[in-house]
Amino acid sequence: MTNAITEGFNSRIQAIKADARGFRSFANYRIRILFHCGKLDLRPVLTPQS
Repeated sequence: MTNAITEGFNSRIQAIKADARGFRSFANYRIRILFHCGKLDLRPVLTPQS
């Protein structure tokens, strides 16, 4: 077992934190972390037309 994946995510978050001094809210910081770590889906949800 290895912690490589966890350490990779931690490294990304620390880099974002270093760049994030201008964020006005924690929500913006959280969104950026989710976006860069691959957990935020920005594709629009398409609904079928009737």
